[in-house]
Amino acid sequence: MRSCLDSLMVVQKRYYSTLEKIVAQHNLTIAEWQLLLKVIDGNQTQEKLAKLTSLNVSTLSRQLARLVAKEFVSRFAGEENNRHGGRKKYNYVETNKGKTVVKQLQQDIKKFADNLFQHWSVDELSMLQILLNRLDRSMERL
Repeated sequence: MRSCLDSLMVVQKRYYSTLEKIVAQHNLTIAEWQLLLKVIDGNQTQEKLAKLTSLNVSTLSRQLARLVAKEFVSRFAGEENNRHGGRKKYNYVETNKGKTVVKQLQQDIKKFADNLFQHWSVDELSMLQILLNRLDRSMERL
């Protein structure tokens, strides 16, 4: 029999694999989807996005370029470019296509969760949430 932590790892791998398939249906990777969510939340500069994601600038630039190429975000020159010389700075904003794909993804993920837990009672779901929260707090303390 697996330990609790081993079981958590197996569940995490299955969930990640399922999530990869869901976002791939919308021409995204998980990383691109997470970045798109941050842009939609109003984080429009590379500087803000780099801090939020902890990605290095070149990785972040590649991911943003892919989102621009897929027309999920638009890129435009920041105001700083007019005032200062040096490297160009860009701002990013979601497109209607980007907003639409996020809404579709949210629906697909909700559908997945509904199917996953369709045979679980409210009490079972509540107990699972309590136990996961307790595990999270225990891990924070370590």
